[in-house]
Amino acid sequence: MIRAVIFDMDGLLVDSEPVWDRSRSEMATLYGKPWGEEDHRAIMGVNSREWAAYMIKRLELSMSSEEVQSYIVGKVAQNYQQRIPFLPGAVEAVQLAAQNFPIGLASGSHRDLIDLVLDHPALRGKFQVILSADEVAKGKPAPDVYLEAAQRMGYSPETCVCLEDSTNGILAGKRAGMKVISVPSSLFPPSPELLAQVDLRLDSLSELTLEMLQSL
Repeated sequence: MIRAVIFDMDGLLVDSEPVWDRSRSEMATLYGKPWGEEDHRAIMGVNSREWAAYMIKRLELSMSSEEVQSYIVGKVAQNYQQRIPFLPGAVEAVQLAAQNFPIGLASGSHRDLIDLVLDHPALRGKFQVILSADEVAKGKPAPDVYLEAAQRMGYSPETCVCLEDSTNGILAGKRAGMKVISVPSSLFPPSPELLAQVDLRLDSLSELTLEMLQSL
């Protein structure tokens, strides 16, 4: 029986992947380097240290990790301050889950961006635990962020369900021993083989019902 629900953020609640990709592509262009789909896929869900390290190596940057993070996070934050691009059904899914379960958020995003999103009036105060993968040793696909979120919420991983869109996120949830609901990214979908391993697949969070959560 499921006792707690844990949400991802980027690509699940917020249509942020195009914003991240555009910001990183702009930086790559500044340094005369290409930035493609393989690069984006490689760092979906990882923590800030990991994607900054990837960019430094990939773009041959002389900048520090902190400087790269500051540049990219600043670009994304500018977009969020204008409008948070919630995905269809995202706000309603959080509200539904929060009315019936303790809920948490376990995201690979930078904490500043998480706080910007969760300060939205529709989401404010809904989450019992809010965790960035920057606060654990390894980002997704390692299970660290989900295991830590479950521990802070006071539940064993086996009694939690996580909701994810990406390959790295699904792998993290499965490796943590949780049930996994997948809402696959249309831009960067996981492989059919991986999607076959999830406990429930939805085309949109608009489809999520209480009965679905209770059946897991």
